[in-house]
Amino acid sequence: MVREDIYQELYLAITELPEDCREIFWLYFQGKNNKEIAEILEVSPKTVDYRIQQALKQLRLDLKDYLPLLLPILFP
Repeated sequence: MVREDIYQELYLAITELPEDCREIFWLYFQGKNNKEIAEILEVSPKTVDYRIQQALKQLRLDLKDYLPLLLPILFP
């Protein structure tokens, strides 16, 4: 599988997350911390943490077949 295909699968999996999780995950993925995200979205930091965990849980399930290929891309 080509790197672009893997990125496409990752992007598709992220876009299929529930909207509240997806929005928080994108901010987290951009390097914002839980407190910053909570302030931006006007929710509690615990809500941010919970939704990030839910997003990661779903992404692990959706991308389980690609995990060995994603690790070198996500953690060079």
